[in-house]
Amino acid sequence: MKKFKMILLLIGLVVLADFAWENRTISPSELKLFTFSLGQVPAFLLAYIALAVGWLVGWVGHAFRTRKKKRQAAAALAQKQETQ
Repeated sequence: MKKFKMILLLIGLVVLADFAWENRTISPSELKLFTFSLGQVPAFLLAYIALAVGWLVGWVGHAFRTRKKKRQAAAALAQKQETQ
């Protein structure tokens, strides 16, 4: 199983490297956030940043949901122990 995961990881890295190589040109327009100019960045970097932000948002959402479920389970356990 470890070899399979390593092979999948290597394939993923090759795909990411190829994506970066094929999309290394600078984006045609300037990247702006509010009124600040962030300059021009390669297209692959925009995709990687979007991927990282999406992963981070998903991870934070999952952490909040897990925390909420743990609190609910602890409260239910405490209530069950009080009634006994």
